[in-house]
Amino acid sequence: MSPRARVAAACTAALVVVTVCALVALRGAARAQPGASSADEKLLGSCDELCRMIRSLNSTDNWGNGYVIGTHDASCDDCGTGRRCFTADPTKQSDGEPMADAPVNGDVCCCARTSVSGVPPPPPAPDGSLRCADFCAEGGFGYGMVIGTAPYCGASCSSDCAGECSTATDFFKDHGHECMTGAKRCCCARKTAAAEPTPRMPDHPSCNDWCLSAGYARGDMKGTAPACNGKCDGAPACFTATSTLSDYGDSCFLGGIKKCRCWSDAEAEPNDKTKNEDAQLTRQLDAHAAGLPNRTE
Repeated sequence: MSPRARVAAACTAALVVVTVCALVALRGAARAQPGASSADEKLLGSCDELCRMIRSLNSTDNWGNGYVIGTHDASCDDCGTGRRCFTADPTKQSDGEPMADAPVNGDVCCCARTSVSGVPPPPPAPDGSLRCADFCAEGGFGYGMVIGTAPYCGASCSSDCAGECSTATDFFKDHGHECMTGAKRCCCARKTAAAEPTPRMPDHPSCNDWCLSAGYARGDMKGTAPACNGKCDGAPACFTATSTLSDYGDSCFLGGIKKCRCWSDAEAEPNDKTKNEDAQLTRQLDAHAAGLPNRTE
């Protein structure tokens, strides 16, 4: 091999070594900063770190855990009406107030709490480690559940949830399958945060338990499968029920929904036409199952 060829071979080997070292270094940096691909994290640091940040050496002020919502035109509206929210642009920080303009890249960082807390910051929450219920409880918003069924989700905070509500992502381990259209929501029982975090929710609370976590006196389920047709009937708080609730019962396979209704001591459960309609439907279904004539009078 000529001297010139030996030099060229040595240079090629050196270039390969440098390239491999650079790739290893970049891979290690990516592992050290999971989720660092979103623009808000590039500008502001990790969303979770931002929410849990310590304001000073002698302070433990924090907003709990946080997660990124990045669905094209996401804004702080997707975070709820009270939680701490950071947009991708650090000059447009918000406390959850509606944003007239969405961030340029469509990403927002949503924190669990509505105000700064002096309790020690929670441990980091990697994607898939928290339930929606845990996120709600951490912020003092009572119990929580994901509302919306894939693939055509279409859940709405305004019509399905009477509490604090945010757009759900696969950050939550109970998010389930992805939506082809629409979105799922992380619905909390309380509209305004309590002073202290909510005790951890069991996997399947009853509707009554759900309402108690929101500060109401009691709760009941409305809607009879398979048509369901649950109505709120003037309840002060009313939620679209899911199978997360232990008393959900049979599925609404004819397309209706069930409602979990919350009542205070002042309100009495209505005893009106809707209750009679439910009783009539139950008699019809029982008669059909037994092969008996349908008598509803």
